[in-house]
Amino acid sequence: MSATMDRKTNAAFWSGKPNGRGGFSTCTASCPSVEKFRTILGTPAGPNELLIAYKVNSLAAAAKC
Repeated sequence: MSATMDRKTNAAFWSGKPNGRGGFSTCTASCPSVEKFRTILGTPAGPNELLIAYKVNSLAAAAKC
């Protein structure tokens, strides 16, 4: 994982909001806030293992935080 992805993933875990998909998301500070980065937890190895982390590019896919 790159240093940027590592930083964004850590920010989502420590200061993000639960996203209802078994992970955490970070959002914009605008009103209404828009999801910008998403993590999803849960693998066959364990429920708290990182499955995927990615930038949300599409507003249609972004959840309102």
